[in-house]
Amino acid sequence: MSKETALVVGATGAVGRKLVPLIASSRHCQKVIILHRRSTPFAKLAKVEERVIDFGQLPALAAGAVDAVFCCIGTTQKQAGSTAAFQRVDRDIPITLAAWAAEHQAGTFVTISSLGADARSGSVYLRTKGEMEDGVADAKLRSVYILRPSLLKGERSEFRLAEHVGNWALAIVGPLMVGALRRYRAVPTETVAKAMLACGQRSEPGLHIVESDAIQDLGS
Repeated sequence: MSKETALVVGATGAVGRKLVPLIASSRHCQKVIILHRRSTPFAKLAKVEERVIDFGQLPALAAGAVDAVFCCIGTTQKQAGSTAAFQRVDRDIPITLAAWAAEHQAGTFVTISSLGADARSGSVYLRTKGEMEDGVADAKLRSVYILRPSLLKGERSEFRLAEHVGNWALAIVGPLMVGALRRYRAVPTETVAKAMLACGQRSEPGLHIVESDAIQDLGS
C-alpha cells in the first residue's frame, strides 16, 4: 500500500484486533474502513472509519474507493451453533467479500485460512477453509494472498479448548520443530497480523498461498 485505503473485516477477532492498529499507524495508509456488525473501540482511532453493516448486504462504494481488503473473520462450529452457521462465516462471507472487492476494483485481497486447508478434506473445518480458498481465487482479483497459519497463539475473546491444548503441547515441542516441521509451530496472532500487512504492501499480481513457516518469516 502507498497512501491507500484499506478495508478490514473481522476487526475484533484475535488477528483483526492486532491488524487494525498496525494498518492505522502505517505511513503507507491514509484511511482504514472497518465493516462490522456492531460498533468497535477502533472507531476512535485516527484514520479509522467504521461502518456497522449486515453482512448479507455489503455497502456500495465508488469503484476504486478501497485499495486493499483484509479479511480476518472466523468462528468455530461450537460458537456458531451449527456446521451450516460456521460455514456461512468462515466460507461464505470471505467469498462474498472477495467478489465485492473485485466489483469495487480493490487491487489486493488478503485473508486467513488454515494449515492443511483442502476442499476435498474429510475434516469439516479444513474442507470449509479449502472451499473458501477456491471461492476467493475465483473472484479474479489482481492480487490475492491466502495465509495458512498453524495453531494461533494469543488472546481470544472466547476459550477454545482444542487450541489451548494444542498450544500447550506445541510450546513444549515447538523448539524441536525445525526444517519441514517448522510450519507446524504455533504462530502468535500479532505475527499473522504483521504478515498480512506485509502482504498488503507487497501487492504482487497473482494468487499467493502463504504457508505457516513463511508467515513466521514475514511477521518476524
